[in-house]
Amino acid sequence: MKHVLVTGFEPFGDQTINPSERLSLALEKDFPFVTSQILPVEFELAFTELQRSWKDRPFDALVMLGQAGGRNHICLERYAHNWMENKNADRRNPVITPRPISDGAPAALMTSLPVEELRDHLNQTHHDTTQPAPPVSVTLSAGNYVCNYVYFRALQELSGNTIPTLFVHVPYLPEQISATTSAPSMDFNKQLAVLSSLIQILAKK
Repeated sequence: MKHVLVTGFEPFGDQTINPSERLSLALEKDFPFVTSQILPVEFELAFTELQRSWKDRPFDALVMLGQAGGRNHICLERYAHNWMENKNADRRNPVITPRPISDGAPAALMTSLPVEELRDHLNQTHHDTTQPAPPVSVTLSAGNYVCNYVYFRALQELSGNTIPTLFVHVPYLPEQISATTSAPSMDFNKQLAVLSSLIQILAKK
């Protein structure tokens, strides 16, 4: 089996849970060929820590997980965009004027992985026919916050090494939804099952 590095993020904003953190740690526990790393939700520091990790221990594939509140699917991100912004300062990041991540770089970078093929396989395996929609979709933007920043920088650094790299946005967990909040969520075990299948596919490629 190939060695897969799986990253997640710490909780941020007003959340005390980040499903990407829990899923990343669970995948490391379940698979001996997976190493988990939890990143801070801070633009430059997140990438610096990721870069340090892969220099210390080489890997064959990189899967980055991040929380996407409001989405009801597990989203395989085809593109990372050369764009960053932060309109409102938060605990770890100041206000950032909208600007390119890397001057002179392409407007977007695309994963080399066949995301539609992966989506179709995962949906065939994990679609519960009692549910209105399959659990996995392909989306075209990882946003403009830290998730997209780390994805773009990783694709920049790793493309020459032909290391498969993918960012996956995951929905809220049900316990993150309060009685007064209406937002999509997905059961932890369901998310873990889908991601486990994805990791096993990449470890065999």
